[in-house]
Amino acid sequence: MNTNRPTVVMKGTPRTIVTNGNTVEVWISSPTGDSSDTHIVVIPCLSEAQAKLIATTWLSVWELDGRHLMTV
Repeated sequence: MNTNRPTVVMKGTPRTIVTNGNTVEVWISSPTGDSSDTHIVVIPCLSEAQAKLIATTWLSVWELDGRHLMTV
């Protein structure tokens, strides 16, 4: 099993983390402040529990509080 994953370089700041079943969406604002330039990173997970763990990890790493977490 290959566990090497590519590094993704991104600009911008995560603003909202969304869990939807076994998927996490990370909504990232533009580095320039332009509201029309938003990126959404979709992270497929093996389970809903894994999605919640990944979402809380994103919140912790980016020092976001619970107001930035949505569950659909």
